[in-house]
Amino acid sequence: MVAIAFDLENALPSLFLMLASARYGSRRVRFFSGNARHELSAELSRYAEAGVIRPVVDTVHPLAGIAAAHRALEAGGVRGKHVIRID
Repeated sequence: MVAIAFDLENALPSLFLMLASARYGSRRVRFFSGNARHELSAELSRYAEAGVIRPVVDTVHPLAGIAAAHRALEAGGVRGKHVIRID
């Protein structure tokens, strides 16, 4: 599930997204913007480098095993990220 955050710089769109989610239920409407601000990306990088947060890795696949990685994701039951190692 993706949480919807209220963005003070874009108050009207944020309010609309929150109302749409409340109106149509948590399983029907989810919005996501992949346009993160540089400051937020830098902060996330600092947390990762400091060890405050770390990704949960389920499996590391070699590049030649990308088809198997895709099948594993489609099968479901994934508890972390599937990483493709490029050597």
